[in-house]
Order: sequence, then C-alpha cells, then structure tokens
Amino acid sequence: MKKIVWIIAVFLLLVSGDVSDAVDVDIQTGLNFNWWDSTGADRGSQTYVPVSIYGEQSNFSAKILTAFVNTNSNTSGASSDSLSCNTDTKVNFSYMIVDRFFADLIFGLDFNLPTGKTKLNLEQQRLVLDPDLVAISKFGEGFNVNPTITMAKVWNNFAAGIGVGYLWRGEYDYSETARNYDPGDILSLTGEISYYFSPKWQGRLFGEVAHYGKDEVGGKDYYEEGNFSLGGAGINYYQTDWEAKLTVQGIFRGKSGFQEGGQILTTEERNSYGNEWSADLSWKYNLSKVTTLRSQLSYLWMLENDYASDSPFYIGDRQKTSLTCAIARQFTPLLKGEFGIGGYILDVGHNWYHTDDVTYTGFIASVMLTAMF
Repeated sequence: MKKIVWIIAVFLLLVSGDVSDAVDVDIQTGLNFNWWDSTGADRGSQTYVPVSIYGEQSNFSAKILTAFVNTNSNTSGASSDSLSCNTDTKVNFSYMIVDRFFADLIFGLDFNLPTGKTKLNLEQQRLVLDPDLVAISKFGEGFNVNPTITMAKVWNNFAAGIGVGYLWRGEYDYSETARNYDPGDILSLTGEISYYFSPKWQGRLFGEVAHYGKDEVGGKDYYEEGNFSLGGAGINYYQTDWEAKLTVQGIFRGKSGFQEGGQILTTEERNSYGNEWSADLSWKYNLSKVTTLRSQLSYLWMLENDYASDSPFYIGDRQKTSLTCAIARQFTPLLKGEFGIGGYILDVGHNWYHTDDVTYTGFIASVMLTAMF
C-alpha cells in the first residue's frame, strides 16, 4: 500500500507543477460486484474497488489506475477459495503534437508497476479465473514498459490513424513452482479509418496485428503464443440527444509453440485457439443536461479449436450474451456519479477442465464517483 501512495504522490507532482495552463484532474473510485453460478456447480464472486487519477494539461495527459480486489470461487469437487489483494498499478503518459506536421502525432509511454499479488500457491492459482467471468483475471505480473507512437490525419470526411507499440514484459514469480517466469515481449501494429457519410452517420474499419516473443521459465523456453490478428467494422449514428453504435470484430490466432522434452519449443500440430467473433450494440441518451442513460448489448462467439473432440487438447466453443445498463448524473460541477447493473449468460463447451458443457449465469452491479478539480 505504501508503494501505491508514493506513486499517487509522484503523479500529483507531475500534473501540478508551476505552469501557466490550468491542469484538469479527475479522481475516480467506486465499488464493483460480480456474482455467478453454473450448471456445473461452480459459483463465485468478485468485488473490487478501483482508484484512478487522470490529469490533463494542454497536450500532455497522464493516468494512474490501481484496485483492491476480493475473489471467491467454489469449484465442484474442490474446497472454497478466496483471495484479497491489491492489483498491479498502471501508469499511462501521452503527449500530442497537433497541427505541426502532415499528420498529428501521439506519443505514449505506459508502465505496469508490480504492486499486485504473484508467487501464487496452489489454492490461489485456482482463483485465476476465466476473463469472460471476471473483470480482473490477473492479480499481478512484472514491471512492464510499453512505448507507443500513433499518427492521425483528418481530411474532408475522412479520419485515419496508425500506431505501433512494443511491450517489454518483465520477469516475475508466477507461482511457488514457476519461479523466474519471463513472458515474451509483444510487438503490435494498429490502424483505423473512418468516414462521415453525413453529420449523423459515421462508418469505421479497424485492425490490429501482434507478434509474441517466447515465454521463459528459469531461463529456458517454455511457450510462445501464436500471432494475433484482429479486424472489425463499426457504424455510429448521432442525434442531438442520443447516439447508437454497432461494432463487429473477429480475432484470429496462429498456432502456438510448446516445450517438448524440456528442451525446445515445437509448434503444435493443430491450432489450440478457435476463431473469435463478437458484436457490441451500445446506446446513450441524454435525459437532461445532468443525467445520461447508457446501455450495451454484447455477444461473443468463440469457435471450437482444431483438435478432435476426444483429444485432451480439445476446447469446445463458447457463447456469451451480456446486457448492461447505467445511469450517470452530474451532481455538482465538480462531482458526478454512475450506477450500473447488468447480467450475462455464458455457455462453455466441454474441454480438459469441464468434461460436460457448462452454462454460467452472472449478475453485475457497480457504483462510481468522480471528483473533478
């Protein structure tokens, strides 16, 4: 906790120096609760309290984000497990150069500070849950550094951007048995182009590709995730008091490399990842000058992988449908709040963990407060 207080203090010094332009600072916190049950007798809950500080001055912005999380899981055939801890702390900086070159430039520098929980024991490892069930599926990792650069250009009714980033991921003890775990670095390239058909209609195309380096444990190659590709399209509709957005995307992963005989990595015979498709329909309505309603309907479909259904490496398909609704209100010029509720249904095909198909149902609620200075 002392580390988090120190980081917040440094952040406030960075955004509050002796400068002529005013500094806008937002501090946000709240309470998020997620509960689920399943046909396989698995149930659990996760509660977390996030704290974020965002500062902006002229072309510079910075953000710090951390949280305290409690996760409970009761798995069929195993005892109930629980873990309360801090998460890692994310620190993000960005600087924009606007109207000086043929395109605007955005420089980013992001850090992951290892303030969370690592070196997990066997019981705690059972709480590293499916990210489709919980918002926080990782409790901690190493010191990471992620510089990025983005170029953006607007002309006529078009807007386009392209960015490149490199994520250095530091070594840490993942568990009591997996010491000196060094995840591979990630090189990524993103791009997007949008077009305003009219003042009310906007279309967009976007994509991303990423290459993963080799993971190492104890200095030996352990795993290499297959290359990542994402492509999608969206359409937005704007009115004076409301707007709606529809986004559809697909994710495609290449074959991974696994350690064979404790010596070298061998590319798997078939792809252990199935293709992934998702769609999100969001809506926002300004009920008044101080009150806004929001909702989002999401659908996820992950196809089964390439292995035969009787193979120990087989992973069946999964489908998730979720709906969230929220109301946000500006109480004073310096204080706003938001209350949200939601639910989801997650159908998971059989795999090495579940020998039968399992259906999860979950409930989500959140309360957030933001103070502006």
